[in-house]
Amino acid sequence: MPDIRNIAIWVLLALAVAGWGVGCAERTRAGVLAGQVKKVTGERDGARGERDTLASAIEAQKAQAAAMLRSLNASVLAQQKRIDAAHAAQEKADAQNLATVAGLRDQLRRERRLRDATEAAGRGGGGGGAAGPAGAGADHRAGGGAAAAGLLPDPEAAADEDAYLADRVNEAYRSCRARLLGAPAE
Repeated sequence: MPDIRNIAIWVLLALAVAGWGVGCAERTRAGVLAGQVKKVTGERDGARGERDTLASAIEAQKAQAAAMLRSLNASVLAQQKRIDAAHAAQEKADAQNLATVAGLRDQLRRERRLRDATEAAGRGGGGGGAAGPAGAGADHRAGGGAAAAGLLPDPEAAADEDAYLADRVNEAYRSCRARLLGAPAE
């Protein structure tokens, strides 16, 4: 019969071999895990570096965009100032042109009143003598002397108003044309 001692040695030897096998397996698994941890750590560090590179590129783009925005805002402000100055100059020129048209209209009215007064004086007999011939232009008015005396509206006044409005439209057109086409105002 086998000796208990031999059995015990064989059992201890089997346990030692099994322990050594388990230890080798654990060391192998630990080595694989360590390799995987090292690999993941390297990937993580690479991703962090790429993130930092992208973050610095974004900051550079933000700075460039801010500089471009400041430049464009300055350009727009300068253009708006030029537009405002041109608009003010055009408004001044328009006001002067309207004043000229109004002055000419008033002068035309004064001359017409003077002419009408001269015609009315030429038609009258004055001095007790025989009545003179009718003044020039008196026959085309409805009512003759009544219109000259101001009792009826002067038909030429309506034509003057139409001419005045036409002058204003023409002046506005000329002003806009000069502004849009860059042609010098006449």
